[in-house]
Amino acid sequence: MPKYIKSNVTAKDGVNYVRGIVEHQGCIFHKIELENDLGIDANIELIRDETPLHQQVAVQIKSGTSYYSETKDECLIPIKSHRDYWKNHPLPVVGIVYVPVHDKAYWIDIKAYLEREPNSTVIRFQMAKINTFSERTFSSLFVPLVLNETPTIPYDEAVSFLQSERSNEVELGVQVLFRRYPNVTDTWDHLINLFEKAELDAIPLNLIYFFAHVPWHRDIWSRGKGLTKETRSYVREKHFAKFGVPEVVKLLGFIDEESMISRGTIGQSVEAIVSSLPMRSVCLREILSQQSYPIEIREKAATIFAMNEPQESLPFLKQLAEEGSEWMGDLLEHVREFGGFNPYA
Repeated sequence: MPKYIKSNVTAKDGVNYVRGIVEHQGCIFHKIELENDLGIDANIELIRDETPLHQQVAVQIKSGTSYYSETKDECLIPIKSHRDYWKNHPLPVVGIVYVPVHDKAYWIDIKAYLEREPNSTVIRFQMAKINTFSERTFSSLFVPLVLNETPTIPYDEAVSFLQSERSNEVELGVQVLFRRYPNVTDTWDHLINLFEKAELDAIPLNLIYFFAHVPWHRDIWSRGKGLTKETRSYVREKHFAKFGVPEVVKLLGFIDEESMISRGTIGQSVEAIVSSLPMRSVCLREILSQQSYPIEIREKAATIFAMNEPQESLPFLKQLAEEGSEWMGDLLEHVREFGGFNPYA
C-alpha cells in the first residue's frame, strides 16, 4: 500500500504558514508547483494599501526539525545546487524556515548571505526578532527591509534594538531612530550613549555617518527627515562639546587604514565630526604627543590636524616620519610645498 510521507505534510505546513501571512497582509502568494521548482517555492507579489508595488520576492521555504537548531537558536537552509540559480535570479531571493514546534518562521536575504559567505554550503542564520516572519512583522519589518526601505516601527521598539546583542538589530535601531525620529532629542541621547558605552567593533558604521550629519560634509545627501537647526545645536552643545581624547581616539579607530580620509569613505565622516569639535586642537595635540597611542591612530590624528592647522602640524608629521611612517613623510613634504592639505580636492 502506498504511503504518504510525513515530511510532505511538514513541508506543506511551512508553505501554508507563509501563504496565510502573505494573503492576510493583502499581498499575493504565487506558489510554484513541484515540477517547476528549481529552488524557489513561491513568489510574493507585494501590495501596500491595496496598491501593487510592482515588486515581487522569490522565496525558498523550509519546514521541520532538519532546518533549525534549538541549542544554537539558528536556522539552516542547504544550498546544494541552488547557489548560482539564487545568485542570478532577477528577483530578491528570501529563505524562510518554519519551526512547527513554535509555530513561528524566520527569514534571511539569500543573495546577501551568499555574497558575504561565497564558500558556504549551508545558509545559517539566527532566529531573532528582526527576521521573524509573522503577521506583526510582515509590513513593519519584512517588506521595508526587502525593499531597502527604513522600517516604520514604534520609537520604543527602535530604542530596544540598541540593547540587542545582535549587530544587525543594533544597526537597524540606529537607522530607524535617525531616519524616522531625527529631531527627537532623546534620539541623540540614545545614539551618543551607544557610541560611548559600546566597544568599537559593536558600533555600526551607520552611526558614524549619521553623526556626520550634524557638522555635515558635501557627500551627505538627504534621505528621510532632515535635521533642524535646533537639533544640530542640541547635539553640538549637549554632546559634541563634551567630546575629549577618549571619544576622538574611538572615532579615529573607525577610519580605514587603506582608504583613510577621502570622499565617500567613513574617514570623511570621522573627519567632519572631529574637525567640528570645540576641543579638536587640544585633543589632537595630546594624541600626537603621546607615543603610547598606536602609530596608526596618531597618523589619522595628524592627517586631520594637518587639514585644519597645517603649519602647526609640521613637527608632528616630522616625528611620525622619523618613526617610520612613509605616509606622514609624504604628507610632510606636501604641506611644506603647498602650505596645506585637502584630501577632497
